Amino acid sequence: DTFVFGYSLPPAPSRSLKEKMAAAILGYIGVLMSMLFFGSNFVVVKKFDSGDGVFFQLFMCMGIWTVGLIVQLIQGSPKFYPFSMLGGALWAIGNVLCVYIIQQIGMGLGLVIWGSTALMVGWATGFFGLFDLEKDELKMVWLNILGLCFALCSLGTSFFVRVTPDKQPIDDFIQLPSGPDDAMEAKAADSIQNQDIENDGAEEPKFQFKGIAAAICAGFLFGNNFDPPTYIQQHNCSDGNKCVEQYRGASSEPLDYVFAHFCGIILMSMTVFLVYSMIMKNKPWVSSELCAPAFLSGCMWALGQVGWFIANGILGYTVAFPLAVIGPGLVGSLWSVFFFKEIRGTRNYLLLVAVFTLSIICAICIVLSRG
Repeated sequence: DTFVFGYSLPPAPSRSLKEKMAAAILGYIGVLMSMLFFGSNFVVVKKFDSGDGVFFQLFMCMGIWTVGLIVQLIQGSPKFYPFSMLGGALWAIGNVLCVYIIQQIGMGLGLVIWGSTALMVGWATGFFGLFDLEKDELKMVWLNILGLCFALCSLGTSFFVRVTPDKQPIDDFIQLPSGPDDAMEAKAADSIQNQDIENDGAEEPKFQFKGIAAAICAGFLFGNNFDPPTYIQQHNCSDGNKCVEQYRGASSEPLDYVFAHFCGIILMSMTVFLVYSMIMKNKPWVSSELCAPAFLSGCMWALGQVGWFIANGILGYTVAFPLAVIGPGLVGSLWSVFFFKEIRGTRNYLLLVAVFTLSIICAICIVLSRG
């Protein structure tokens, strides 16, 4: 049986109609968790200076690891598989790249590129069964592909929404958080603006190319960060799964791999900070007032990632990835319109209506494609 925080579900092939409906509801609750927490975790750090972002990421990852430890204890301390840590390390590397990307091509274009890349990579992994993972079962394939197209259109449209900070008008674009990497990019952009680093579109082509290449690389890492734990679940020699002897008898429950995944995140983040400290000749940028907000932001991000684990395990990549990538941007835009009041003007409001409309159509197509 599959257990999610004490809720038991039998293996997918033997579930009754009622159990399948219960599982689907649980999967969509996971998606809602991702949307809410990924779209809101930047709020607690919005007003703080994050410097170059490396110190912020370290404390954010401490919060992530703490939530992972709690999940591990709630799940009854399941067996630890080091291979799962690879996924967390991939995410942490991608997150570090975001600062460089924003410096080279700006936050708006960077977010659209790595968000779209992560979406396509994650979706394609489930659709084609890449990396020896199982193909997702879809009742209406064409409707799922149509939903994917609407998701990409939603991301692209969001590029044209302009943000106006309270301090002074900034002629920059923003794509509000649309994935697991949201808070660090938001803070990195603020830091870049505070340091008067200009991004006027006149950079040399080689730097733009490097920024775009780095954004594609980050998106690829984000899109693959779930693959190691999923591989173990699908190669445990039980419930009709493929068999790899070293993973025989491994749990099929996604949450049993959260802690190992988050250990990969904290270890890679610590490694990055140590290397960064050496490069800075033991004078890294630090801020005492950022510690608590960054830690809390990490806790919120971790809850969103836990929801995504649940959604992947029940709904599959082809459903979970499009919804979990575009959904947080909608939540983030609501914060920016009604709380921070950064998005103003008829043009921006009309663009947001278009983004919301495309996202809703995408969600409908994706949900119906499962049958």
